[in-house]
Amino acid sequence: MDRDTPSAALLVVGTEVLTAKVLDENGPYAARALRDAGFRLAAVCTLPDRVDDIVEAVDRERRRRTWVFTSGGIGPTHDDVTVGAVARALGRPLRRDLQLEAFIRAGHERWTGSREAPEALLRMADVPEGTELAGGDFPLLRVENVVMLPGVPQFFRAQLDRFLPGLATAPFRLASLFLGVGEDRIASALEEVARAHPDVEIGSYPRFDGADHLVKVTLESKDEGRVLAARAALRDRLPAGAVLRSEGP
Repeated sequence: MDRDTPSAALLVVGTEVLTAKVLDENGPYAARALRDAGFRLAAVCTLPDRVDDIVEAVDRERRRRTWVFTSGGIGPTHDDVTVGAVARALGRPLRRDLQLEAFIRAGHERWTGSREAPEALLRMADVPEGTELAGGDFPLLRVENVVMLPGVPQFFRAQLDRFLPGLATAPFRLASLFLGVGEDRIASALEEVARAHPDVEIGSYPRFDGADHLVKVTLESKDEGRVLAARAALRDRLPAGAVLRSEGP
């Protein structure tokens, strides 16, 4: 994979996900959205609502990735601890952001008709010092290379989709070969091509469910020429008639 490709980690925060009370929808969505924006998603970590665990994960991933995205834990209840944990991981104090407070008050009034927002709700405006806001119905929170997103899937998607276009880089180029032979017949060919084309990510995915192919092989890079060269090299090494069909460039 190109070393210049920006990387990302997603930290899904929620004990409810780890205890199977709630199905994580944000991880799969982020994987697709980040890939479409030209990012290499290096890790998806699911964490409990524990400050120490979140601090450790944020501190580790922010040093290794271009961007760290968090999902969940930014609401008004006792188990919403992500924002405070991010502040600790970055060594920054929490500060009340007046612009964010105004957004919260206005939203509360629209939903309830009351101008008096409870303090628990207003605490959502306490963010790490230096946090930048990106506009919208509810501002996106970014501090250094950490972006804090809500856990509710429709809000997570809306904010991620609003943020990523400004960071988009060259897209990935993907070619796929659908084979009628098993992995035992292609393992040595894959190894040779992977060794000869280290800048192309090559994956092999067998099927055992009655699909019209036995193995799907993918070849991926941001350089289409490299993908085409690796695919040609692999075709030359496969058994005769092994390729049922292909997709991509």
